[in-house]
Amino acid sequence: MLNIAFGQSKYYVDNLSENIRRGHRAKLRRGVYPGSAPIGYLNNHRTRDINIDPERVELIRKSFELYATGKYTLKQIARAFKDMGLRSHKGNVLAVSCVQRILSKTFFYGLFEFKGETYQGTHEPIVSKKLFDTVQEVMMRKSKPHSKGLKPFLYRGFFRCGECGCFI
Repeated sequence: MLNIAFGQSKYYVDNLSENIRRGHRAKLRRGVYPGSAPIGYLNNHRTRDINIDPERVELIRKSFELYATGKYTLKQIARAFKDMGLRSHKGNVLAVSCVQRILSKTFFYGLFEFKGETYQGTHEPIVSKKLFDTVQEVMMRKSKPHSKGLKPFLYRGFFRCGECGCFI
């Protein structure tokens, strides 16, 4: 009897998983993001669509504009978000890494990625493609260079101990 019960539960879980995948594929074909909306947007549970959050949209747009000037750092924008009262959906203060993620998310100009593929969204974009590209250029210019040719510890392995022969 226990084996039959396990078989029924396995069938139920497998069927539920396939139904969820089918729903995600249908949403992706329509151009709707199949997850929770990022900050600046709200999930509309009636229409099963994503709408702009009227309280936060101007703050998000302003952050893109400020960072595109090149005069502000991510830390300054995060501090401005904190001063203006912008918080995550859970109510937490936005960290610098969250601000960087917001500024590099293509969702805000109309595209989104899901499981490695890019889709054209039907949601209303907050910023233009040109402003987004400007922000990405500023971010690349301000980021630290990550050269693959340099080791993090330049002199590692150059010196050996005279007694034991280990690297210093």
